[in-house]
Amino acid sequence: MPPLEKQIAALEAKIVKERAKLADAKAKAAMQIRKRDTRRKILFGYAFLDWTSNLPRLERNRIVGLVHAQLKVKEREAFPLREVLRDIEARANKQVNPESTTDPVAPCLPFLDNE
Repeated sequence: MPPLEKQIAALEAKIVKERAKLADAKAKAAMQIRKRDTRRKILFGYAFLDWTSNLPRLERNRIVGLVHAQLKVKEREAFPLREVLRDIEARANKQVNPESTTDPVAPCLPFLDNE
């Protein structure tokens, strides 16, 4: 194979390799975006549920009912409104430890070790 053809073959191989690297980088970026979006939804959902637990019962039921109605049918079936309200009610009735040292602006999340 003449030297020029070898150079062309080497450059084509390099292009294929670089395209694969580009595809991997795009896939990694998309995965990070999905992870961040999932984390955002979890945190906002937790904050919403925590906030509603501090509302008066009728207002809490109304607001949670409105949000629940916006869920897809499959999601509403997986998380029935009655169960969601029962869980929020249980949280609202739970005594909060007054000696807690958590920051009131960033409340203790159940999946973080804040101690």
